[in-house]
Amino acid sequence: MAATRASIICYYDLVSPYTYMGFKLFNRFRKQWSNVDVTFRPMLLGGVMNEIKNQPLFAFPSKRSHMIADLDRISGVTGVPFKFPQKFPVSTILPMRVLTALQIHEAEKYEQCIDKDEYFIHGRDISQADVIQQALNPIFHSDTTKIESYLQRAAQDQEIKKIFKQYTDEAIAKGVFGAPTFIVRKAGSEEEMLFFGSDRFEMIAATLGLPYAGLTSVSKL
Repeated sequence: MAATRASIICYYDLVSPYTYMGFKLFNRFRKQWSNVDVTFRPMLLGGVMNEIKNQPLFAFPSKRSHMIADLDRISGVTGVPFKFPQKFPVSTILPMRVLTALQIHEAEKYEQCIDKDEYFIHGRDISQADVIQQALNPIFHSDTTKIESYLQRAAQDQEIKKIFKQYTDEAIAKGVFGAPTFIVRKAGSEEEMLFFGSDRFEMIAATLGLPYAGLTSVSKL
């Protein structure tokens, strides 16, 4: 049965710098997109790449150089702060599993936990449990017991691991090949449309009949 509201599912992995940019920009546009249901779904980008035999941009020196320059330009145009980390890439299995657990058990805080600057501003290694704990401390009011419980679940809970893998498999089945990827449905339609990258918001807006003020003016909304 077709949904009565338009929907956007964003498949993401914190290792992707374009995911970081995309999340920041998307949250600006959402202020005027209140009639759209939005879901941020964690996936393992490396798992997607391996399954479809794709290679990331950083595997090619020329593409890596362009990626860094491109992200700096996006930052300059949009005003989204950005700094490419010295250590790149890092494993995101642990933080993505933590986010999977938070999506299930802490829905009100979940998106705040995605919107962190640890990696692409401060250059901290988000594969490490202590870095994840520091990032979550302000959101959970330094409740170390609760944060440690989510870190433990992410490392040991077979149900969390299963759900995270299901999300990754689901992304592959929908044709996802990179991050961020947006799966878009119009209200009243069952057709799913795939939009890849942090620069597809104008197309998404046009497809769903939503307002779009442009990259340079969106910060004024």
